[in-house]
Amino acid sequence: MLTIVGGTYREICEEPVWNELYGSGFRAAVALAGHIPDISFTTCVGTQDVADLQVVCDIYNIKLEAELIEDTVTFEYRHPLARPKWYSYELEKPARRALPEVVADNILLFDLIEASAIVHGKRVVYDPQSGAPVSFRSTGSTAKQLALVLNSREARSLFGQMDAEDLEHVGRSLLKSEGAEVVIIKNGAQGALVIEPDGIQSIPVFETRSVFPIGSGDIFSAVFAWQWLYEQKSATEAALLASRLTAQYCQFKYLPLPTTPDEDFPALISSSEAKKVYLAGPFFTQAERWMITECRSKLLDFGNQVFSPYHDIGIGPAEYVVPKDIAAIEWCDVVFAVLDGFDPGTVFEVGYAKALGKKVVGLVANNRTHDLTMFMGTNCEITRDFTTAVYKTSW
Repeated sequence: MLTIVGGTYREICEEPVWNELYGSGFRAAVALAGHIPDISFTTCVGTQDVADLQVVCDIYNIKLEAELIEDTVTFEYRHPLARPKWYSYELEKPARRALPEVVADNILLFDLIEASAIVHGKRVVYDPQSGAPVSFRSTGSTAKQLALVLNSREARSLFGQMDAEDLEHVGRSLLKSEGAEVVIIKNGAQGALVIEPDGIQSIPVFETRSVFPIGSGDIFSAVFAWQWLYEQKSATEAALLASRLTAQYCQFKYLPLPTTPDEDFPALISSSEAKKVYLAGPFFTQAERWMITECRSKLLDFGNQVFSPYHDIGIGPAEYVVPKDIAAIEWCDVVFAVLDGFDPGTVFEVGYAKALGKKVVGLVANNRTHDLTMFMGTNCEITRDFTTAVYKTSW
């Protein structure tokens, strides 16, 4: 049996369009349905959504323990890489609701934004799911065997140094301070580290044709818990399948998960060196400048070095601007090109980059297929999805 404690949230995304009832706990429970015979799920949910939640749990034979609140917490995203807005009347209350304490052998615990949870288990996987994570021990929870699943920001926050560069050292420190058997630190396109007292293993990211990252962390934690808690696989084996099935989810989005991925996604070879990115695209209108700024911001968030003609040179005469642009294209590893409208300058930059043998990722939302003939014929990676373009550039 597996007991899951975590959030049930409404998720709304503007582009690509997404409006679903999931959240970390509910997504994990549905993802593992059919893989574990008995799943118990403890959560909070608004009165307007409890019937839908119960129906899905009944379909997948998930035992639901729901604490009713006035309205379900909603997360709204402009796009999957944007910082979401979240709201609920429940969040306006002076203190978080306290869920009933949970006692079980195998527990997957996600922190909730609207409630506090205390669990006591023989074996526990804890994912804090927060920009300001709470350590497992400080929740009042206990575990005989504990695994922490963290992203790099959460790990640094719990470590107490947001600028810490040595994630292996961060992980070893958390092993001791949290009394954990294993610490998993996910580090974006660099993959993940499995840190145990007797050694450290690297887990790759697996490349997909498209990337939908909302909920990807939930899937990783769910699969790791299934394999480590229920199947009693090693932490490295569990994390490797978690990474593979996270790729499966990011590509296809459907749940429950299969036992093995539908495709043999290739493993990406991580590099400690930041990618050098040339950001090509028009910036002659306010909308175009907003788009270029958003692209630059997200590419930087992924740890890339980014040269943006708009931000790093500005608007000026050709004899001043062009030599700097050409030098930057020669410097870069990859060109990220905003191709909507096929701005002549951007098309020239792409052609020059391809002549130099550079990788080009093109973002184009509105097009006719024949407009892309030269780009696709020269192996430019073309996508209509902003998030996918950022990932493909960073891989």
